[in-house]
Amino acid sequence: MNIIRKTYQFCKKTLEKIIPNFYLNLINKYKIGIKYIISGGTAAAVDLGLLYIFTDVIGLWYLYSAIISFIFSLLTSFLLHKFWTFRENSLKRIKKQFIFFCALAFLNLGINTILMYIAVELLGIWYILSQFFIMGFIAFMNFVVNKTITFKPENKDNKNILIATGIYPPDIGGPATYVRILQEEVPKHGFNVKIVTYGEQESRINNHASEDVYYISRKQSKPLRYFKYFWRVLNLLSWANTVYAQGPVSEGYPVYWACRLRSRKYILKVVGDYAWEQYQVASNKLQVTNNKFVTLDEFQNKRFDSSTEKKRRIEHKVAQHAEKIVVPSFYLKKIMKQWGVSEDKINVIYNAVEFKDVESIKKPADEKWLVSVARLVPWKGIDILIQIMPELLKHNSNLKLKIIGDGPEKNNLQLLITNDELEKNIVLTGKLSHDEVLGYLQAGDVFVLNTGYEGLPHTTLEAMHANLPIVTTSVCGNPEVVEDNRTGLLVEYNDKEQIKNAILKLLNNQDLVNKLTNNAKNSLGKFDKQKMINNTIEILKS
Repeated sequence: MNIIRKTYQFCKKTLEKIIPNFYLNLINKYKIGIKYIISGGTAAAVDLGLLYIFTDVIGLWYLYSAIISFIFSLLTSFLLHKFWTFRENSLKRIKKQFIFFCALAFLNLGINTILMYIAVELLGIWYILSQFFIMGFIAFMNFVVNKTITFKPENKDNKNILIATGIYPPDIGGPATYVRILQEEVPKHGFNVKIVTYGEQESRINNHASEDVYYISRKQSKPLRYFKYFWRVLNLLSWANTVYAQGPVSEGYPVYWACRLRSRKYILKVVGDYAWEQYQVASNKLQVTNNKFVTLDEFQNKRFDSSTEKKRRIEHKVAQHAEKIVVPSFYLKKIMKQWGVSEDKINVIYNAVEFKDVESIKKPADEKWLVSVARLVPWKGIDILIQIMPELLKHNSNLKLKIIGDGPEKNNLQLLITNDELEKNIVLTGKLSHDEVLGYLQAGDVFVLNTGYEGLPHTTLEAMHANLPIVTTSVCGNPEVVEDNRTGLLVEYNDKEQIKNAILKLLNNQDLVNKLTNNAKNSLGKFDKQKMINNTIEILKS
């Protein structure tokens, strides 16, 4: 190897003395492309030369000769491209690179065959001319793939974090808020951050998003957007030292494959069970399977339709292969263990809430407001709140229910309100800005969240900060936030009588409200933003 290097340097210096500066500058400008052509030509010469030697000199059957010469040609091409053309001298990834390089070669064979058939048989183009243009196209495609993926050198400073997320501001929701906090806070600890998200490019323009945020449009088929997401992550892996995926499927699955191809590790955050959520949405009703709602705990031990099981296999695989898992509650840690993730990989970090005081929404002095903030999906139990309103109105005719949020159940809920003639007492506000949501919490009298699943209830924490008494369910991560009869009231999911009685108790007992709200506000310390950032940084560093 040393002899080859010295010979190459001698030839290079000799040519620099002979060739005029104009041509020398031109060669330097396009030297990677020129090297690529020379390497490809050398591999082709090896192929043809060995084919002749093995067939005509040694006397092997020509098909055996073709196989042997092809293998040597492929190996020659790989080594020249890796160590000379692209100067990627690391041996750490050589096995994965060679497998990917070979797979690309066989893919090219398939593409060449298909395009030749189309050009010659369907379009009637002369086969030699067809092959000429197809070879050019494939050579260019190979150059791009090998330069940007196969032989792209890795970053060595261990300070680059790629966050792979599904939503990003101006999208509303806990995950979007969480990613924005990381984007603002992690660089203060010496890290660089880039973000891949689903969304539209207009969002970058309208919200002055950083150039380090890469958008994958949602306005395309799921397979195509997943592939584009995978491709973007794959390209950014040459920059990133750590990938932090914000979910196990739409974000995690493309990350899993990209990291697997590049022999890289990733960290995964899990805030719910995607397969369970999609099963509930597909059912399009609260009660399924023998007239009983399937809880997340029950879901773990049952089998369902093939589509649901496919989603379950994907999220389990992505979680099991993650280097570390971050969950926002001990309840979700238990779920992760049921997914087959070893306990030592699972880290519980409570989500932080950036508590903010805003001006209250104006409301008539004689009205009492129940406020519920939720995505309008079946398991959030909004229909139950609508159904108990007639009974509540018998006790207080000035009671109003403000339902804040959007989602697939919106039309069904509006129909339920109309059929029960409750338009004057119940309002579906739709999607609101964060400040508007906080304004409603400031104006409210009771916060109600009848949910069948909650990893860690973000809006409940904000309601507690706004001194709003809480009624919510004793499921999943809720008991880690609300302690029954101390910081709020816990009820059974979808239990109309319990929910109604809890609401009435708070509306009619100001001393109880004062006790609960004071205790609740004093309990918010464990959801401190700086504590979350510090714990997250420790995970990213490791």
